[in-house]
Amino acid sequence: MRDPFTDPYCRPDDLGLALPESDHAVSVCLPRWDDVVGYEEGEDRVIEAMECGYPRFVAHPYVAELFLAAQEEYAKPEESALVFPSLAAAWRCADYVKIRTGLSCRLESYAWENLTVVLLPEEGFDRAWKAWQHGGEIVSSRLAESALTDAPLPPEVAEAGDSARAVVRERIAGSHAKAGPADVFLFASGMAAIAALHRVAVRRRPEAPTVQIEFPYLDSLKVQDQFHAAGAVEFSLPESGGRAELASFFESGHQAAAVFTEVPSNPLLRSPDLAGIAPLLRRRETPLFVDDTVATSWNVDVLRHADAVTSSLTKTFSGEGDVAAGAVVVNPESAFADSLREELAVEESASPLFARDAVVLERNSRHVAERVAATDANALALFEFLRTHPAIHRIWHPFEQCREFYDGVRKEEGGYGGLLSVQLEGGEERSRRFYDALEISKGPSLGTNFSLACPYTLLAHYGELDWAAEQGVPRDLVRIWAGVEEPDDLVERFERALEA
Repeated sequence: MRDPFTDPYCRPDDLGLALPESDHAVSVCLPRWDDVVGYEEGEDRVIEAMECGYPRFVAHPYVAELFLAAQEEYAKPEESALVFPSLAAAWRCADYVKIRTGLSCRLESYAWENLTVVLLPEEGFDRAWKAWQHGGEIVSSRLAESALTDAPLPPEVAEAGDSARAVVRERIAGSHAKAGPADVFLFASGMAAIAALHRVAVRRRPEAPTVQIEFPYLDSLKVQDQFHAAGAVEFSLPESGGRAELASFFESGHQAAAVFTEVPSNPLLRSPDLAGIAPLLRRRETPLFVDDTVATSWNVDVLRHADAVTSSLTKTFSGEGDVAAGAVVVNPESAFADSLREELAVEESASPLFARDAVVLERNSRHVAERVAATDANALALFEFLRTHPAIHRIWHPFEQCREFYDGVRKEEGGYGGLLSVQLEGGEERSRRFYDALEISKGPSLGTNFSLACPYTLLAHYGELDWAAEQGVPRDLVRIWAGVEEPDDLVERFERALEA
């Protein structure tokens, strides 16, 4: 098996290889800038080379086979099929398609566990896929693989899954000062966790929009904007950390169903003023939901202020890059704690963490604290090297961006996370040369034990590049995840690439 530490996935002929070398990899190698553009443009040479992709954006081969099996079994002529993990998730997809296109869907049981088939006219497939992508209620590759056997899940596998989920809940709760295992809810993806909280919030206050503080990860905003009639209000780069903007919003007579934010944001690594925001929201009985995927709860304690925290366990918690999962942790001292626990228990059942995925996630996460410390140190070393390099036009890292607000929730022993972003002098052409020459693995996602880079804006916002630039996210931004390689070796790889 290829070792991404000594033999990173960065050569031109690595295009399309699974990252890492696993049947259940959640990333794919896009080694050159032109490969990223080709992926976004749908070029055959790129698409046909891809062994897999990020599971909310690209149907894994097992998932695609499951869709095909469902289509052959249940579809009428000129109908397409998608499979969701539950009836509730399938209904949400059908509702989304109906609202957005006017097309009606049919639902059928796949007759394996709770899998449910959404059948719809072929012209509606792309919109149904957006429900899969944005909502995150996915069928994982392991779940699809198991369902395709048509054999029931063996009792010993189900029992192992239950045990693994219990350990994962305890491990996550142990990283929070306030929470216990009963406050932890596990989902099929990080976006499924965010979408679940969003549904809880808008059911409570359906007439009000949600509010997003800081430029968010792509689908965090899509969920708020597209899955709720009142939409979302966005404060992208607030100088006050969001406090002044939010105060003005409320003083103008507006209400919010909830406020969503990240610590730090992805990819600009900025943090909101949680200490300033939280009191404003408590006075208005409005929940505050914070995603700590980039920092992790081993570095920060956002439950000092938040009513609940979400995290993509696909990333640093797993580290291996071969399983998708997400979590919500409820603040037991929140005024919303009881209602959140009650509603999240129902939400969790609609998009659960599959037993086989839970077993892998538990195994992968046994040394998460040590890995967090290592990636923190490596990212800081890279930041210190890059911040003064003449080839770097701009750099984003929590040590520098909104540091006062980040430090406000940073644990005494916590670091600044493993993620940073850069923009090079010389514009996109220079960024292209740097990216193509960089000798670390290249593809979407973050949090892997090995370092990983991508032209983030091109991947996440290719269809809205002008809008992203207006929000402070340039098209030639390169996002870098620092793995656990030897720091001197990592710095040398960047030094060579910057000379290209």
